[in-house]
Amino acid sequence: MARQAAPGRRTRAAKLKFEHRLVLVNWMLDLFGSATFEDLAKNMRDPAFEGFGEDGVSKFHHCLKLLFDRPELPHDLLLAYDGNIVRHWKAITARRNADGQMLYPKYFQYLCLLFTEIYLDRWFRDPEKLLADLNAYAARFNAGETLQQRAWGELFASGLPEEAQIAPYTADDLKKLAFWSATGSGKTLLMHINILQYQHYLKLHGRENHLNRIILLTPNEGLSLQHRDEFWLSGMDADLFDKEAGTLFTGKAVEIIDINKLRETSGEKTVAIDAFEGRNLVLVDEGHRGTSSAEVGHWMKMRSQLCEKGFSFEYSATFGQAMKASGNRDLEREYAKCILFDYSYKYFYGDGYGKEYRILNLEDDSNEEHRRRYLTACLLAFYQQQKIFLEKNAQMRRFLIDKPLWIFVGGSVTKTPSKKDVSDVVDILLFLARFVKKRAESARYLGQLLGGRSGLHDAHGNELFAGAFTYLGQKGLTGEQVFDDVLRVLFNAEVPAALHVRQLKSGGEAEGEVALHIGEENPPFGVINVGDPSGLCRLCEEHPDDLVVSDSEFAQSIFRRVNAADSEINVLIGSRKFSEGWSSWRVSTMGLMNIGKKEGSQIIQLFGRGVRLKGLDFCLKRSHRIVGLQAPKDIERLETLNVFGIHADYMKQFKEYLEDEGLPTNENRFEFVLPVVKNLGQRKLKTIRLKEGIDFKRQAPRPTLRPPDEELRKSRIVVDWYPKIQAMASVRGQAPLQAGAPEEGRFSEEHLAFMDTEAIYSELEQLKNERAWWNLNLPKDEIGRLLADSSWYVLYIPREEMEFRSFEQVRNWQEIAAALLSKYCDRFYKVRKAEFEKDHLEYRDLTEDDGNFIADYLFLIDQSRKDIVAKLEEIKKIIESGQLRSVEFQGITSIMFGQHLYQPLVYVNNDLVEVKPVPLNDGEKDFVLDLQKYCTKSKDFFKGKELYLLRNMTRGRGIGFFEAGNFYPDFILWLLADGRQYINFVDPKGLRNIKGEDDPKIAFYKTIKTVEADLRAQAPSVTLNSFIISNTRLPEVSWWGGGMTKKDFEDRHVLFQQEDRDTYVGKLLSMALK
Repeated sequence: MARQAAPGRRTRAAKLKFEHRLVLVNWMLDLFGSATFEDLAKNMRDPAFEGFGEDGVSKFHHCLKLLFDRPELPHDLLLAYDGNIVRHWKAITARRNADGQMLYPKYFQYLCLLFTEIYLDRWFRDPEKLLADLNAYAARFNAGETLQQRAWGELFASGLPEEAQIAPYTADDLKKLAFWSATGSGKTLLMHINILQYQHYLKLHGRENHLNRIILLTPNEGLSLQHRDEFWLSGMDADLFDKEAGTLFTGKAVEIIDINKLRETSGEKTVAIDAFEGRNLVLVDEGHRGTSSAEVGHWMKMRSQLCEKGFSFEYSATFGQAMKASGNRDLEREYAKCILFDYSYKYFYGDGYGKEYRILNLEDDSNEEHRRRYLTACLLAFYQQQKIFLEKNAQMRRFLIDKPLWIFVGGSVTKTPSKKDVSDVVDILLFLARFVKKRAESARYLGQLLGGRSGLHDAHGNELFAGAFTYLGQKGLTGEQVFDDVLRVLFNAEVPAALHVRQLKSGGEAEGEVALHIGEENPPFGVINVGDPSGLCRLCEEHPDDLVVSDSEFAQSIFRRVNAADSEINVLIGSRKFSEGWSSWRVSTMGLMNIGKKEGSQIIQLFGRGVRLKGLDFCLKRSHRIVGLQAPKDIERLETLNVFGIHADYMKQFKEYLEDEGLPTNENRFEFVLPVVKNLGQRKLKTIRLKEGIDFKRQAPRPTLRPPDEELRKSRIVVDWYPKIQAMASVRGQAPLQAGAPEEGRFSEEHLAFMDTEAIYSELEQLKNERAWWNLNLPKDEIGRLLADSSWYVLYIPREEMEFRSFEQVRNWQEIAAALLSKYCDRFYKVRKAEFEKDHLEYRDLTEDDGNFIADYLFLIDQSRKDIVAKLEEIKKIIESGQLRSVEFQGITSIMFGQHLYQPLVYVNNDLVEVKPVPLNDGEKDFVLDLQKYCTKSKDFFKGKELYLLRNMTRGRGIGFFEAGNFYPDFILWLLADGRQYINFVDPKGLRNIKGEDDPKIAFYKTIKTVEADLRAQAPSVTLNSFIISNTRLPEVSWWGGGMTKKDFEDRHVLFQQEDRDTYVGKLLSMALK
């Protein structure tokens, strides 16, 4: 197709964003043959791939190995990179994991580190070739001829406009890398590993003496202190830069310095840039702050001088906003060429990480009553979060939710804003003081809000706080009762009293802090942290009717203890300083006044403080985005950041940012509850459950690791070390191993004499902790005996690798031994658990209080989407009328399938709507519709037969099989015929990431027959089956087992959905009856 004429270029240039110009990111995607980041990552997002195997290889590597086979990135090279990533990750998380909470890289962290491995390897090995490759790609990129640009459609039809063209790379450009990482995505951990990666390649290429200093530049002193603490957690030496210190350990420890202290010449509080000249590794955290006008030249010059003969890594959550705010084309060109990885907030939020958010704004604050009512609603929203946290703490514990904190941020502290007679912070204090003081008025406002009558409306005339306080509303409390409880819970007081503003003792750690109390004796409920506390207190003294100002001799910092579990502080007030250098998991409600009108990156930094979320078992995700999880009721209130703004121009910019990122503004989310109809009736369907109260960990004899019995010897542990050896050879540029029959090795007493069994034991203890095998005994003296007994394992390794040549060889032996023993521990524990539980399984009649039944669906929809709400109302009426029929509308499908034991089943392919419990995925939806179609068309088959289906939930509610690797099939399908019940566990899934025909999920078709035999005495008329419905096509997996036909797969109860759309359901039912 001919390119469009040049006149169209101007239109496209107007739509071109900074993210479209990231040439280095796109070059890396091109190496993988991927058009977009989504294409590369789509098969890696499953949390099942997080973690490392017993062989020390990450599960992400196995996924990549199956998905990609590129000559530029051969498998052995990817395995070598993976080994480095795993080793570095374990090094920096050892101390962090000491409390038993195991940290593993998320898919985006792994890809970021993999991109860095690929780049550093090429830069160290052959920088001239890297330069040529990048410039060749940049030329294609300028012309709009890359695979990545074609994915953007017409945007690049005529190439990049002249003003956006990428200039050729120079050798100096190759020494600068940058990472665009959303706040909360773990960029600190990535930074620490980047240091280890750089040091590894220095050592590999014999250039360890090419590093003089490791320098971390931060935007302020507060962030410097935070970084120092993080380095300690990673087990890395680091401290704040001291120009008086000696240079004995220079280059070993990280020197942290506030970028504002770097100057051309030294002063009392500054240091000359010349003091650092040399071959430095420079790390820059949010260094582009203030990158407008003359400041751009200053800090970029500083960075360039520091790494002139070395290398630099830079990190930011806000590159896009900073580029937009600076208006500096040189800066844009610089970063377009050096950003290696883009995981900005749109990707982070889109993957379900971080909190949900709700943005509200008071359009006009000139009406004082409206303003007070609005701020009272802000307070009530926060109080509701506190009540849920206090009353449902036990249910929420697994989700690692911290005690809610309300932060209020103003633009000015002691300045007098126009049209106001107080600073922003004093304004907040006056609101709090008057709320407590004017009980009757505050209780009236609270009552109106609880009744959904705030009298405040958005631009469309909708009630601003509709449905916002349902948790409190259902308690039936009056405004007066809520007011009294707010005093206790939020203000730490029993009765109303004056607001006391107490400046803490200056000159110590409490410098800049002001404590807030209700009354003389009550503990503080809030703390103010500002640069000029004395000036603030003088302003407060101008309001003696509302604020009581005094000094305090208390010298300990309250602010620094805000994150402590026993902190009584509920409110934190400050100025813009919160946008950087402070971190907390507690922030749940945020009030913003006169802030961020000009600073896009400050807005996002503030936002990032609030949306951080630990999530279930530290997964970082919102609970309703965890597949198959039935989260506690009302948890979404605690997983939502409420953002209340005053002054529309600020919030307008915030919403523009979100829309620019392709994110919903979530101004007013509407909750819609869709009921379900259960139709189990009096049917006596059997299900399998562990008997009530049975717990392997607490009731079974504690398993003690010991040499294998006959059951364990049936299938020997296999470890193939050839790929690892080939990987190491690839990194060193050595020739590949000669093909031939693999040799086998074994450990002898001579090997064991050199090995550190304490270190191996420590690795097994770590495996035990991360798998939660707390009932497993691990005798240290069994390690040597197990390794000396080769009857339970097969080790493929070249004979010379088992010969002692160096202590490097010993380290390899230890890694091999740990891999073998880890696999053995896993097998040993699973066998013992299966042996115990098989005697405690039972058939049970299915009832409607079974965990697989749900009560309703909760939809979250933007209120502006009245069309979606209207369609859901229509579906609700259909359900209530009993005239059930399926409805499809704008990516939402409600499937009314009479054979499913509740209706409807819901499928959603629409970013505007979120649903809990988790809706059907594509494969599940297709299976249900295919089964429904078969039931409609095959009346003859069902003569004398009945069929029922039930969606199987995941852990905690559904039926799972430990012996199949904690397998929770997606559906249970009952077929009743000739007085028998055929119970079939059906799992529609892709097979790309399955390890082969021996995978426990595939082999479950045999395993389940053992379960059936064990339970036959309880119900002789029950048959158990398992089926996999593959949405992966046969040619993509026919290589399994050295080559498998469709019949081979069908013999293993694997049926193909795509190729056999019209026949696979009938085949499944016929096979089930055999």
